[in-house]
Amino acid sequence: MKKILGIIILILLWCENLYAVSQTDIINQYLKNRKLDPIEGIWIYDAGLVEAIYKSGNSYVGVVIKSSQMRNGARSSDLRKGSDTVYYGTAYAKAGSSPANFKVFGDTLRVDGNWKGQSWSNTANRIWPSDIVAHNAKFKTKKDIAKEEQVIADMVADAQKTCKVIGFEDGSEKFADCTLKLYTQKVDELVASRQAAYTTTQGQTTTQGSGSNVMTIYDPVRDSNALFKRGQGLINGTCTLGNLSTC
Repeated sequence: MKKILGIIILILLWCENLYAVSQTDIINQYLKNRKLDPIEGIWIYDAGLVEAIYKSGNSYVGVVIKSSQMRNGARSSDLRKGSDTVYYGTAYAKAGSSPANFKVFGDTLRVDGNWKGQSWSNTANRIWPSDIVAHNAKFKTKKDIAKEEQVIADMVADAQKTCKVIGFEDGSEKFADCTLKLYTQKVDELVASRQAAYTTTQGQTTTQGSGSNVMTIYDPVRDSNALFKRGQGLINGTCTLGNLSTC
């Protein structure tokens, strides 16, 4: 009898290990080496649950990495995208499943659901990647690059148009100085608006995240220097639209 019980225990342990997953497993298989959507990554909830969320086809899958109530590797959520920051679907727990909304606030995730007529809410902080903006910057698509270059080209064109209206001769040194000065002002305005948008997002994150620590992921000085360098290349002719990323 003891021998049979021993065999059963070994089988159960083997089955548990068979479906076990680690954070490294999920990152290497589903998240590494590509641009991520805001909800994708590894999250840790206030209650201690560690969950991985990744895109699968046109939907998103949540998988348990660590939990005191659910099996490692178990499905924790099935989601669909409502917007860049809102996802909806089903959240799973030991007690059962619940319709739920997942809202991303920077590096904080808020989950609201309703189970048997009772509302509930959980908050999670992103573990990986620690800086999703920096992570995604490594995997810009051709569309992303083209969009950024067009923004720069439009700002240069607007500055040149204004300098012509003022009366500077196209191609002259004063025309180039005027263009660079106006372009620099436009860069400052753009960076200021991005900084304001980032500050607003961080404020929402702090409020929703119950005072959790959030890593700063936006560098206005770096952004300003990159925009200035690429625009200057268009103005002085060392760069052309289509190769700004190499300037």
